Amino acid sequence: MAYAVVRYARLRSTPLSLYSLGTAEATMARTLSEFSGGQILSLSCSPSPENYKSFMAYGEPPHAEFFIGPFHWLTKTALGSNQRLTKFQQGFDVIMEDTTFQMYSPNRRKQIEFVSQNLKNGGIFVFVEKFRAAEPDDYQRREDQKDYGFKARYFPHSEIERKKTAVLSTMFNNEVTLEEMARAVSAHFSHCIMTWNSGNFCSLAASNSKENLGLYVSQMPGPAIPHEYVYESSVSQNVATAVTEGPV
Repeated sequence: MAYAVVRYARLRSTPLSLYSLGTAEATMARTLSEFSGGQILSLSCSPSPENYKSFMAYGEPPHAEFFIGPFHWLTKTALGSNQRLTKFQQGFDVIMEDTTFQMYSPNRRKQIEFVSQNLKNGGIFVFVEKFRAAEPDDYQRREDQKDYGFKARYFPHSEIERKKTAVLSTMFNNEVTLEEMARAVSAHFSHCIMTWNSGNFCSLAASNSKENLGLYVSQMPGPAIPHEYVYESSVSQNVATAVTEGPV
């Protein structure tokens, strides 16, 4: 995803504006801004002041900004009232939501509507979310595969169980199915494509510009995910009439 954003930005004659919402200390966004030499101007947000401290730990990251607060505070008015953020008042070329919505509520249609006020016409909205499976048993099997077939290689059992208790129960209550997500996306965008799937996680990219979406997706290498973790391949198979699947 990050690689595709860099390549997509290099095809432009003007800097690309990127909004990464709720992504902790904004490691990816600030790295992209610095690595691109200013071709990517980024804004990240988090309600945690501790994440801002991490963001600033090695000095002010070049071409990157940070808003302390939840994503639902970041309106056009908020952008216009902060001198450092006024450069983003015209909107963003790319917005990334990485498992943020599911920490607040399952109302994807309203969440997408709110954040999209800051997306430029023809901009691209990227979603990375954990989805409920249509069948609860399928969901649990995929969780077990992730926890005991992959995470157990790197984390002790106690850490895996701690995260389940501390974080995943909140996430689960606010997760939606892929079909529900497709319907929410289709209320705001004409084109959407799934870029990868692993277990219960999927990434979608959506836009009202078929051309921009196609150009962005064309910059992506193939996902390096073992085939046994892949269960979904497209949005349209889940709800055929909700979204125009893919730009190509």
